[in-house]
Amino acid sequence: MGNALFHAESSAIRFGGIVEDYLRIHKFLDQSKLYIPDWRHRCLLHNNFGITLCEQFFGDFHTRPSDQAKVCTRTVVEQHILEDLRCIPTVEIMLHEMPLRPWMRGFTSDQIMRMQNLVIEQAEKRECGDADDD
Repeated sequence: MGNALFHAESSAIRFGGIVEDYLRIHKFLDQSKLYIPDWRHRCLLHNNFGITLCEQFFGDFHTRPSDQAKVCTRTVVEQHILEDLRCIPTVEIMLHEMPLRPWMRGFTSDQIMRMQNLVIEQAEKRECGDADDD
């Protein structure tokens, strides 16, 4: 599909109500476009984790503001993902092809030691009253 408005229009046709009833859900799912402006943004919320997150944020049932009818949040979110991907992947599937890089494994022992020493030095400066007043 493409953007939150198109998804909201689709939801209004499929589940009833008006476009504005669904816009918040679809904007939530596509908010990652602001930070990753290509297809990859879907790796964050267009999966089983995104569905669960939407249920926690919007509740199991979304009450349409226009008529107070309840619609299953999961069903609305699943429809959005199906329109974009034609399937509902797991997070594992979405990230399976992502290569692991050295920086993803966390800090090395050397880096941890340097950070600890820095913290100790800053604490000693504070105790002696030598800290900058920035």
